[in-house]
Amino acid sequence: MNVVLFQVNGRDDDLRQAAAPAKAQDAVRQAWRQVREEHGIQAADVTGIASIWQPSRMDRVFLAGTFPGVECTHQFERPEGNDWTEAFAFAEKAMAGAVLERSAETYLKAEADGEWLPILHTYDGPLKLYFSLPLVDDRMHLGFAKTTISPEGRIQMSHLLRGRVAEMSEDELQAVGGEAIDNLTRGLAFKAFADDEKGLLIELERGDNNLCAGSAIVLDDFHEQVSAHVGEEKVMVGLISPDHLYAAGASSGWAQEIKDWVRTSPDTSGDLVPTALLISGQGSREIIAERPTGRAPATR
Repeated sequence: MNVVLFQVNGRDDDLRQAAAPAKAQDAVRQAWRQVREEHGIQAADVTGIASIWQPSRMDRVFLAGTFPGVECTHQFERPEGNDWTEAFAFAEKAMAGAVLERSAETYLKAEADGEWLPILHTYDGPLKLYFSLPLVDDRMHLGFAKTTISPEGRIQMSHLLRGRVAEMSEDELQAVGGEAIDNLTRGLAFKAFADDEKGLLIELERGDNNLCAGSAIVLDDFHEQVSAHVGEEKVMVGLISPDHLYAAGASSGWAQEIKDWVRTSPDTSGDLVPTALLISGQGSREIIAERPTGRAPATR
């Protein structure tokens, strides 16, 4: 099915959803008909449209005529011709085994409600699907996703895919990256714990939920800020999960504990394997330890 979400009057909490067969040339038109009949809204009320599958040429003409000026986004490219085998297989892989329609709803909610944030990925996993930039050798990468938290407390993401980037200009991609960094820094704060024997331990916090706080390692002044706090040029950083980051001086009593926390982390978020990094300057990052995963081991 092609799940389509219509945003009404620019409100993130006013979203109307419908679905139609993915292969249908008029899937978006069918979805709109359902929403209009069930909720009585008018085309002029719609301020955003997101769908799982790229609209057909017929639907693109319909969208341009019915919703002029409204931003329309999609997650997966529509295949040429009538063979959907490869396209469906790609979508299933991207959904990571989740139930397709529930994953579709997660994507659409993130597209409508979420804000761009930088996302860390370990070397393999989603890299064939997500747009990513190498961050630490070919092992840790940086991507971007529209991210939000549902009222039930579940993280919802719509990742920037390679196919979508292929349609973007360089300026558009840079704008996404800049917006993601600006969003990340909002509410970012250092919390310090002092121990007479071990020294200073830094925890990075971001708002009420620390969403994607670990991505702060990509900020231009991250090393400078942490180094100034702990009083050492070389810093040990523990990415316990994508949302939990601890840092201390590399020669401090916390360094070994950080590596132990990484190796025993219970995090199951999936894309980022818990990792300990030695950071000695801006852009100078080295993987020191990882939680065992059964995948290729860390270089050290």
